[in-house]
Amino acid sequence: MNCGHVFQSITPWKKLAAIQMKPKLAYKILKYVKKVFAENDVIEKQRINMVYEITGTAPGADAKIEPNTPEFETYFKRLNEILAVEIGLEKIDLKFEDVIESVDEKDESLSVSDLATLEEFFVSDDPKCPCPPDDDCCDKVEQPACSGDGPVCPPDEKEDCPDDGCDCDK
Repeated sequence: MNCGHVFQSITPWKKLAAIQMKPKLAYKILKYVKKVFAENDVIEKQRINMVYEITGTAPGADAKIEPNTPEFETYFKRLNEILAVEIGLEKIDLKFEDVIESVDEKDESLSVSDLATLEEFFVSDDPKCPCPPDDDCCDKVEQPACSGDGPVCPPDEKEDCPDDGCDCDK
């Protein structure tokens, strides 16, 4: 996970956190949201300090970077460098499908964009085949995609898998 994931997720996290849910689930999400917001605070401080540096403005003073200027290009480049930094934030130990099911009956709504942003913060039980898409072994897997981790050939068909070094051979 990188800083960009966190930076883009703040609004969807706020929307999810505002939805009423059972206390145990709400508490788990609360603890995780605090971690996400703490990471975002670090990113935001870096971004603000960068703006002061680029504009030559003293911290705390009004600073603005106009679009289509050399300063904006510098800002954009450096912000992307910050957002690309990998961070140690682990996924929350909840299945996204369980969270969606829990809040699905509420009157609140989350957009497709919100869901897409939040999804990568949760563990998933959606197994995927680790073999290349054109691998014969993946045809035996009951998954539509062949990228990632997870079960591969059904146990009774392992001997039919080609010996090509992929996880299907195990």
